[in-house]
Amino acid sequence: MPPYKSGERFHETYEVILILDDRENFGTRSRKVVDSIRSQFDILVEVRRLPVGDGLWIARDKKLNKEFVLDFIVERKNVDDLRSSIRDNRYRDQKLRLQRCGLKKLIYLVEGDPNSMESAESIKTACFTTEILEGFDVQRTTGFADTIRKYGHLTKSIVDYYDSKFSLNNYNNSEKSRVCSSFNEFVRRCQDLEKITVSDVFALQLMQVPQVTEEVALAVIEIYPTLFSLAQAYSLLEGNIRAQEEMLNNRSNSVGLGASRNIFKLIWGS
Repeated sequence: MPPYKSGERFHETYEVILILDDRENFGTRSRKVVDSIRSQFDILVEVRRLPVGDGLWIARDKKLNKEFVLDFIVERKNVDDLRSSIRDNRYRDQKLRLQRCGLKKLIYLVEGDPNSMESAESIKTACFTTEILEGFDVQRTTGFADTIRKYGHLTKSIVDYYDSKFSLNNYNNSEKSRVCSSFNEFVRRCQDLEKITVSDVFALQLMQVPQVTEEVALAVIEIYPTLFSLAQAYSLLEGNIRAQEEMLNNRSNSVGLGASRNIFKLIWGS
């Protein structure tokens, strides 16, 4: 939540601004996109370089001019780009970065009709996995104009969401204690994530294993940050194959039994 004082109304204290990444793939229409969203929905839109995602929202304090990153972020993919990113595994890496950026409401915006593509089934499967297994909010649009409308409607919904939280004091203790970071802090935190670590490499390796999603890989490296630490844990159970197969499942609710067994086969199985 943005900083809040008792009795304050969100829309009186803050103005919400949609921030689009300056590399967003709108081609020569980028200026038109910004102007169109502004005019159709009467909302504020700015274009900046984002460290992750294609769009997010900030709340700017009207008096202090301080900016706070709200808990929503969008990754936009047209179906052709999604098909390419599935083939070269970019979409896994991009979703992993989104999951680690610190924002909780992750929106995956798919633009276009996957049925028009040769690889329609793989695109549909990727969308299903992203939404059902990994917890993203997958939104679909028919094309460019519909995407513009979607950004506008999302912005209005986000303003309403925070309006209701402020006016009704309708948030729990964890939300009260979790103050939104400033935009500059958000950028710095995400830039730190760009530094590839051994754990990052290990997570990407794990995601090649059947039934291992981004969420599963993150759960594993939280307990065993390196391949060596996981192998050591397996070695302590040497001789008890069932215990080794079920070890990750027993250690984390996020790791299913199938994924636990598959990881064991990769790391330790003959």
